[in-house]
Amino acid sequence: MELHGDLQSFPLAQLIQTLDNAQRTGKLDIEGHLGSFAIFFQNGKVIHAQSPYSSGLPAFFDVFLVCDGTFNFVSNVIMPPRRITQSNTSLLIEATGLADEYTRSKNRTEPSDLQVSLAENDSDTKVTLTADEFLLLQKAGKLETFDRILKEAEFGFFRAWTALNGLADKKMITLSKSEA
Repeated sequence: MELHGDLQSFPLAQLIQTLDNAQRTGKLDIEGHLGSFAIFFQNGKVIHAQSPYSSGLPAFFDVFLVCDGTFNFVSNVIMPPRRITQSNTSLLIEATGLADEYTRSKNRTEPSDLQVSLAENDSDTKVTLTADEFLLLQKAGKLETFDRILKEAEFGFFRAWTALNGLADKKMITLSKSEA
């Protein structure tokens, strides 16, 4: 049985719960404004995901950036190795929380529209960085798009978004909307 439609009519969380209840095995392809995403199911349980920015658990969370888009569930696919082991319920709780936090964020913009640049800082004040902030700081140059940094960092949108906002709060980088 094939399943397809749009996320406006059938929201992602509801779709995942439906596939879980039906104990479906296959791949859920999602097309949205940010590109192609995929979630793999084994007997209704999420086992792997892919996004334009990452794979595994971070990619599962990335899918929740897509509100408008289409989906297609295909049963006849080669399954990847299991990389996600949490229950679907805990995945959905965390993913919807991350998506809600991003929606309320003051710096919310599309990854391709956001420019990241190193800030000029002459202060002698010590700054403590998280591991993710340190990695993103290494990826940032004079002026980079957040989209490119995401693709290079490969640890998912929400994790990178948190680190990026931490760096901005510490005045290590500046964020601006690109003028395309």
